[in-house]
Amino acid sequence: MAVVEGIIIGVNNHLPAIRAGLKRELPFLEREGLYLDIKEEWRGDMVFLDCDFKRGGQVPTPVDEAEVLLRQYVANALSEVIVSHFEGSLVREIIQEHYSYFKAPEQKKIMELTHLGLNGSTKKGTEGYIYNIHRKARILYKLLDYLGSNNKIILDGFIRFRLKEYLAELREVVDRAVDDMMLEKEYREFIHLLRYFVEVQEPKRLEIHVIMAEGNKYHLMDGEGETISDDELEDMLLDLSQGEVSSEDLLISALISLAPARLHLHLGTASPNREVVETIKKVFAGRISICFGCDLCKKPDTDEGKYGKPR
Repeated sequence: MAVVEGIIIGVNNHLPAIRAGLKRELPFLEREGLYLDIKEEWRGDMVFLDCDFKRGGQVPTPVDEAEVLLRQYVANALSEVIVSHFEGSLVREIIQEHYSYFKAPEQKKIMELTHLGLNGSTKKGTEGYIYNIHRKARILYKLLDYLGSNNKIILDGFIRFRLKEYLAELREVVDRAVDDMMLEKEYREFIHLLRYFVEVQEPKRLEIHVIMAEGNKYHLMDGEGETISDDELEDMLLDLSQGEVSSEDLLISALISLAPARLHLHLGTASPNREVVETIKKVFAGRISICFGCDLCKKPDTDEGKYGKPR
């Protein structure tokens, strides 16, 4: 049998994953009449996998074609392992190098958010899947290019020096994860402060109904079905379209000012801002109920303010 020039892979991390990755690709080669023989040799803390590919079996494969298949085989297996195993270690190193001043729980949170970002959990629809495929494809092309003129690869060195764009991309995702974590932390502190404001105030209304309508409109009523007409709140809510403050911010400000003992949020068929609804639920936790199907929900009329008495 003619001998196809082998490839030597030097690694000192994730050896079991590399073994498994190479084994997973074996059927692809065997269909082409190529059979794999991997020998391992340890040199210090690094192991070298000497992969010899021999042409044989019933499928005749020219040597040059076999060598192309060999490079594709190795590149595909290694690109999978880089994304599935090395990536986590690389992210951890980036965090330790650039964000070591965060405490351990915060570093763990950065890892989790980075993982979500890299796996497309923060992207819509099929964008996440496509993002993963493209990331692996870019690594695959780099490996194929390198193996086109080299039959020996030290994987850790290849990642450090040949995948600089990929490492920069990981750094960007980590940076975004840190930004997201800080925003989340600020949001929690903001909610805590708003809840404190509500708790320390005497309720100005025992019961309030908030009827949400399309177009970020809403209407406030008391427990007797009367429109809230407090002079201070009327001034605040008179024209929601003026100024730089959004209608949602004005709604939250109004509710905090009123500090009701019980708050009923009527969503009905409207599609209100989810973040606003979640904020209201958190600020008024223990005081709030959500309604989707009463008369107030079904026929909102924010222009005239006519709803009838709540039941």
